[in-house]
Amino acid sequence: MNKIFRFFFFLHLGIIFTLSSIADEIITKDGSRIIGDLVLFEDGNLTFQTKFAGKIRISTTQINSLLTDNAISVRLDDNRTFESKILVADDSRILIEENQLRPSFDEVRHLWPTASEDPMVLKMQKKAQVLVMAWKNSLGFDFTGASGNTETFGIGARLDSQYGNKIRNYDFYLSYNNTTKKDQKIVDETKLGIEYDSRFFEQLSWYSKTDLENDKLEEIDLRATSALGLKYSWLENKPYSLAFRSGLAFRFEEYGITQEKNVDAFALDFGFEYSHNIKDYLSLESDITFIPSVDKFEDYLLTKDTALVIPLDKDSNWNLRTGLDGTYNSTPVENKKELDLKYYMRIVYRLN
Repeated sequence: MNKIFRFFFFLHLGIIFTLSSIADEIITKDGSRIIGDLVLFEDGNLTFQTKFAGKIRISTTQINSLLTDNAISVRLDDNRTFESKILVADDSRILIEENQLRPSFDEVRHLWPTASEDPMVLKMQKKAQVLVMAWKNSLGFDFTGASGNTETFGIGARLDSQYGNKIRNYDFYLSYNNTTKKDQKIVDETKLGIEYDSRFFEQLSWYSKTDLENDKLEEIDLRATSALGLKYSWLENKPYSLAFRSGLAFRFEEYGITQEKNVDAFALDFGFEYSHNIKDYLSLESDITFIPSVDKFEDYLLTKDTALVIPLDKDSNWNLRTGLDGTYNSTPVENKKELDLKYYMRIVYRLN
């Protein structure tokens, strides 16, 4: 009985020792020994998975030797690919056991565990994914306040839909705000917008957009602004993005007041779009548009929407959006103020 017990004890101990020894090893030039799993070599850096520090990146100039227990795939600059256990000698040359080749790191394009996906295949899949047209929809409900033409609170709703990819994009929104005070309707505003942009050269794209608005408070039966121009995405692929747009526009405003002259004029369109992912739980989004008349530059329309977006739960599609949404009209109708500023809190649900 004791012999059987000792047999299984040492068998179990041997299995544990064998499993614990299955790992890759790096020895740096300062003598440090790092145990873990090789993830990927690319662009002169080795990504290594460790238990004590997660994923770390080490420049190959700092590596003295590398020993692998599992099969590793090696792709050279001439696209020859091999599968083998490898060893990096002191002169920074890789010994490929399969054929005893000894290329240097400078001659290696990729190095990855054979059991993992080929990094070149992953890049091709990402490029293909960029071209896939997909829908993004969200529905929001507002708690709003107003200053300027009104001093009150109200509620509203907004639907946003996007269809596109990194090359071209269609953007549609529809919003409605309705507020009553003492059984009297004091806010009745509907907005609708459609925008299309298409990238044709690196960070440069052209855009076309139309915004429609009906505002009973401002006595505006219809405010329509259409624009066509160029957009330059100055900063992107970072925690923050910044884009500028400029083009020609056409303004049309029809008022519900008979003595007020309608607006029908060509204009310019200047825009500023900014977003910043400050933390995982907080981001900032801002869109500012300036539309001056071509004939009379001091006659302009300025719109802005700046908001903080706070995810309510990491694993859910619910967000809280709070910000300022306003319009400044340099030539308002009689007895109306230039600035119509609304602050709001919006609960947003991403439909997909």
